[in-house]
Amino acid sequence: MDNSQTEWFWSRYEEYRAMVNKYIEDYLSSLDIPSELRGASSHLILSGGKRVRPIFVLSVSELLGGDLEHSLPVATAIEFLHNFTLIHDDIMDQDMFRRGVKTTHVLYGVSTAILAGDYLFSLVFGLVSRNYRGEEARFLTKLLAEASENICIGQAMDIQPDKYVKGVDDYIKMVYLKTASLIEASTASGAVVAGRIDLVDRFRELGKSIGIAFQVADDILGLVGDPSKTGKPVGNDIRNGKRTLPVLYVLDKMDKDEYEFFMSVFGNEGADDESVKRAIDLVVKYGGINYAREFMGEYSRRARDTLKGFEDSDAKSFLINLIEFIVSRDK
Repeated sequence: MDNSQTEWFWSRYEEYRAMVNKYIEDYLSSLDIPSELRGASSHLILSGGKRVRPIFVLSVSELLGGDLEHSLPVATAIEFLHNFTLIHDDIMDQDMFRRGVKTTHVLYGVSTAILAGDYLFSLVFGLVSRNYRGEEARFLTKLLAEASENICIGQAMDIQPDKYVKGVDDYIKMVYLKTASLIEASTASGAVVAGRIDLVDRFRELGKSIGIAFQVADDILGLVGDPSKTGKPVGNDIRNGKRTLPVLYVLDKMDKDEYEFFMSVFGNEGADDESVKRAIDLVVKYGGINYAREFMGEYSRRARDTLKGFEDSDAKSFLINLIEFIVSRDK
């Protein structure tokens, strides 16, 4: 993107983001619930966040002639569903920070954090049932229910990688289930609320490709990102034994001594920072990062291809630039 296009994109992005944030804040403030539950369930969602998923709902809806106000409830529901998964992810991974702030379970305790995640999940379907009717409500409920189911299956694979993630094909399946399925639901929901149920499958494909590229970007940032930008310590995926794409690519390329050292660090939560850095250096040395970037680029191309045939418009330009942002982001 040139400078003028970049400025336009970020201006529009912030307009969408502000709309989502206002709806979230107004909705959360209207809830009559115990203060501990309010604090825990709203902690992460009010601490920031890119709002990528709800922005996909809004931008796809706008591309197809939908009304943004009508799209906001399901966009918010999807952000609640996303934050529910983050709270539970942080508990399972024992992460201390997210988005540069302490995680929910660190601040409020594990029991309250689990309850907060469950509460956000309950709000998801309440937002849909109160704001949509008929075929529209049925399709949205189906999309969100499928995504919820997929996320759980993908997370089950992720926490037992030795059993379920043995190669790139397994990785793609896991990433689709755990990450891409919710972005798929976001883009497809945008088509539903725009009244274009005939295009749901096409926009599912858009979200699936974007979601896989998005997760690979996260994999890369988890190894070579700047913690001051990502808000998470580099190397946690190594300590947690996450079979990310860069790691899977290099495992059979190391010599015997390198492999033995790498595996002594991989999945070792007590590994020191220097050992983790050496393990990451091996991933870089054998081309894991470059491979992942090429892989991510292929899926971003697939995503852009799904937009071919639509007339040029601000909404189309925004979506293309949003795909580019996802694959080039540094946080």
